Amino acid sequence: MKISIVIPCKNQTETCFENIEKVGLPYFNSLGVDYEFLVVLDGSDDKNVSLAEVLIGKFDEHVKILPCENKLGKGHNVKHGFLEANGDYIMFMDADFATDLHIMERILPEIENYDGFIASRRCKGAKIETKQTLKRRFVSWVSRVLIRMRFHLGYSETQCGFKLFRKDLAKALAKNQIIDGFAFDVEYLYFCHLNGFNIKEVPCNWNDGEKSTIEKAAKTSMNFIGDMKRIKKNKKNYILSEEEKESLKRKEA
Repeated sequence: MKISIVIPCKNQTETCFENIEKVGLPYFNSLGVDYEFLVVLDGSDDKNVSLAEVLIGKFDEHVKILPCENKLGKGHNVKHGFLEANGDYIMFMDADFATDLHIMERILPEIENYDGFIASRRCKGAKIETKQTLKRRFVSWVSRVLIRMRFHLGYSETQCGFKLFRKDLAKALAKNQIIDGFAFDVEYLYFCHLNGFNIKEVPCNWNDGEKSTIEKAAKTSMNFIGDMKRIKKNKKNYILSEEEKESLKRKEA
C-alpha cells in the first residue's frame, strides 16, 4: 500500500519543509507503509518557490515539489496534487501540520472499509489543543451553519484540513472539481454524498498554526459563499452515471 500526501503550500515553504523533515518523515517511516509527499507551491511568490528548489535537495524520492502553475487557491493546489499523485490512497493536509498525524492510527485499521476519511475538530473524541483567533472562530462558525443549511451532509464540520480518499475516488473528485478556493472541501463531500460514497468522520487532535493563508476574513467569507452557490448550481454535473459509479465502487475486503 502506498499513500500520497498532498500539501498545498502557498508562501509557507520554510514551515512546510521543516514539518515534513521533523514530523512527517519520521511518522510515516514508523507506519511501515510506502508513501510520497507532494508539495504544491502554486500561488507562491518567487522567493518561496526558489527556497523550495533549494530545500528539496535535502530529501530523497519520498518528497517532491510539483511544477508551478500560474493559478491561485488552496482548492486548485489540492486538485493539482491529486491529479499527479500515484498512491493507492491520496490525502491532503495543511503545511502547518495542524492536524496531529496520529489520526492515521485510527484510519489505517479501517482503511479498506470506507471510501474516504475526514478529520474533524468538532466530533466526539476530538481535541483542540490551541484555539484559533476569535475572528477565525466566528468565520468558522458561520461557514458551518451555512454548509449545514445548504448541503445537509451530516458531518460535524467539513473544513478541517486533512482528508484521505481511495485513489480512484480522489482522481474523480479532482476531475469533477470546479472550485479553486477554500470551499473545495464542501465540493468534495457533496460529490461523495450525491453518489453514495461512504466517508467516515474521524476525531483529531488539532493545533492552530501560527501562520494562516487566510489574510482577509471578510473577502474570504464572501468568496466562500459565492463558491457554495456555484457548487449547488453545478449539482447535476456531479452526479455520476451508474456505469461510472460501478467503476469507482470500493472492492470489498
